Amino acid sequence: MPTRSGDVYQLKVTLSGSRPPIWRRLLVESGTTLQDLHRIIQVAMGWQAAHLHQFESSDGVFFGDPDEDPDGMMNYVDETSVPLEAVLQREKQTLRYEYDFGDGWEHFVVLEKILPGSGDTPLPSCIKAVRQCPPEDVGGLGGFYEFLDVMANPAHPEHDDAREWLGGVVFDPEFVDLEAINEGMAHRERLFDPVAAPLFDADEECEGLSFNQMEQLMTSPLHCPAVFDANLDSALIEPHLDSAPIMRILKALFQELDGKGVRLTPKGNLPRRVVTPLVEAGGDAALAEPYRDGFARIRSEEDVIHVHLARLLAEIAGFTRKQRGQLLLTQRVKDWIRKEQWLPIYQELLLTAMNRFNWSWLDRFDEFDEIQVVGPFALWLLAKYGDEWRPESFYIDAMLTAFPMLTEVVPPSPFYSPEKQIAHALSLQMFSLYSWLGLIECEDKNKGGRLASLGDRDIRRTRLFEGLFRASGA
Repeated sequence: MPTRSGDVYQLKVTLSGSRPPIWRRLLVESGTTLQDLHRIIQVAMGWQAAHLHQFESSDGVFFGDPDEDPDGMMNYVDETSVPLEAVLQREKQTLRYEYDFGDGWEHFVVLEKILPGSGDTPLPSCIKAVRQCPPEDVGGLGGFYEFLDVMANPAHPEHDDAREWLGGVVFDPEFVDLEAINEGMAHRERLFDPVAAPLFDADEECEGLSFNQMEQLMTSPLHCPAVFDANLDSALIEPHLDSAPIMRILKALFQELDGKGVRLTPKGNLPRRVVTPLVEAGGDAALAEPYRDGFARIRSEEDVIHVHLARLLAEIAGFTRKQRGQLLLTQRVKDWIRKEQWLPIYQELLLTAMNRFNWSWLDRFDEFDEIQVVGPFALWLLAKYGDEWRPESFYIDAMLTAFPMLTEVVPPSPFYSPEKQIAHALSLQMFSLYSWLGLIECEDKNKGGRLASLGDRDIRRTRLFEGLFRASGA
């Protein structure tokens, strides 16, 4: 079937040699460049674009990114100038895509169908995804299958190390989040080329930060020496660690897990007898009541978002592990607890919350995922203005001034403006999280004596924040 301008290609991308097969079915425009196809495959498979790549056509021609071959040693055809329809022109034609020349991830790309373009489906689109791709740097297919064996056996001597290497999360080889894949495709330009779609203007300062400082803050908020002093004084931090509600909850959880651990419910949650002391440790009577009417209604950790969040962060950070229905402490955190080294525990918790935890879990609005990307800028705003009580709206307005594109990802609503929706998401996803981490304190404008409601509170930074985030050169 000959191609026409505006055709849609249905591609099947399979990780070569995977058993059972790991594959994706994609819809892309026939005029998609090979460079964009590289980005699409990265997002669809779940890779991180951390290594070199190349394409090879069925007639042995290699295509690649000139920036990855500055000396011309690979003799690539420039992938940025080659449309897919120039390489695949008939159904059943194939293309080879290789990623990470060390681990050698080869992908078999086949043109299954050539469809007429209709404009009904957003492109590119992943319409089917089967099995999760291997973690980066796992050592090729051989290393991947060894990794799966280790992860599936909690009694394996390398299980804890493998779990910690993965970041403490559970790896389910069968799970694929198709919605997240398509969301990533929609934002792939910014993911792979921030300069092409900048979050901020390179020619202007923003609240006193240069472009380079902003870039460092966005990419590494907990280690950005151009913005915050990297030399932490533990004497200024440790006395205030318990001001963080989640830290108090974690300490109570660690105490409950000491020894033989805790048997989880069939759903994998903490039982009520454990949840109650964790709620009490968190403090503030309202802690138990974001969505329930007091302690009597608590059935499990999911009834108390603060406790549920603390338990999830502990798992992602590698503080806990599950074994035969029991929740146990890992040896690393046991050593820290024994030595009363609470600062590294908090630092790991903060790193996990900023970089590994998905903020949209807090309100289930995945379309606002860019809030987490720009969230570190609020740390700078708090360092600059947070010494006194200010309305939460002050910071939200400053965020929207710095990043007006946030409103562009908001779905239309007949009831709320894009600015109102983003403000609510910033309040819940970012400022509530910062409050639970002990970085800010909130005060109800109405002096009602309860935890301030979203959007109706004043905030200021805490002593813990001041110990962690001091402007460089201050």
